[in-house]
Amino acid sequence: MGAAAAAVSLGFLVGTTAPASAAGCTTKFGTYSTVKAGKTGSKAGAVECLLHQAGYATSQNRSFSTSDAKKLKAFQTKHGLAGTGKTTGPTWAALIAQGSTPTLEHGDTGTSVRRLQLALRALGHDELPGTTLYGDLTRAAVEDFQAKAGLAVTGTTTAVEWAALQAGGAAPAPGSGGSGGGDETPAATKGEVALAFAKEQLGEKYKYGAAGPSKWDCSGLTMKAWAEAGVKLPHSSSAQYKIGKKVKKADLRPGDLVFFYSGPSHVAIYVGDGKIIHAPKPGKTVEYSKVSYMPWKGARRPG
Repeated sequence: MGAAAAAVSLGFLVGTTAPASAAGCTTKFGTYSTVKAGKTGSKAGAVECLLHQAGYATSQNRSFSTSDAKKLKAFQTKHGLAGTGKTTGPTWAALIAQGSTPTLEHGDTGTSVRRLQLALRALGHDELPGTTLYGDLTRAAVEDFQAKAGLAVTGTTTAVEWAALQAGGAAPAPGSGGSGGGDETPAATKGEVALAFAKEQLGEKYKYGAAGPSKWDCSGLTMKAWAEAGVKLPHSSSAQYKIGKKVKKADLRPGDLVFFYSGPSHVAIYVGDGKIIHAPKPGKTVEYSKVSYMPWKGARRPG
């Protein structure tokens, strides 16, 4: 175990003594050092996990391979970062911050607050505890980040701040919705919001009848994901199958609900490129899979 990981396990960081997890990935460290091809250990495992969460098929064995480095380079290029294939603070921040972009302010709680804190920690805000409370320290760190990124200094995190973090802390381009005015960045579709929520739950355990916050069954996950997008669904795969617009397999979009088996008895969220996220069965965790792995029943677009 590396020194930083050991420090975390001993409660070196303020807050909980257990390592923080973002979508099933351990992402709370004393320092966010360089991970490159040949690196092994907890931080190598974290980068592999975060890349997998972002849709890249990494080895996930805590040994960062040349293949993993190529996938990291592709992620960096996609997010406007230097395609080096090794992590720096901005790359760590972009990896950790990926996902939904909820508005957060002082007093808020939840896993998105922890994700925000850890992304800011990767950019140098070591004072942040990596907990789920948006307190005074978080507000001050957000204000500092906003000032450095050329954003309106409000202490509140909106989609604009998330976009900057997901780009490694870079200031948004002119007209992207920052303090300079101009056209707003196009809002995410409801399906994209639902999908982003589902990605945050990757690695969490299956439990029949569960609908969060850290355990899920298939329809509980899809229900809460679409609730994040403002669409109310019942906690039943067969009932969800009756809601929204029917979608052909060739017309699937990210966030669409995909149903399997007769009934249907199983539901998942479409990711793209023939992939889904779902809560499969007891003993498993929320994971990526392929549409082709199960008998197709149909698909729906709830909103």
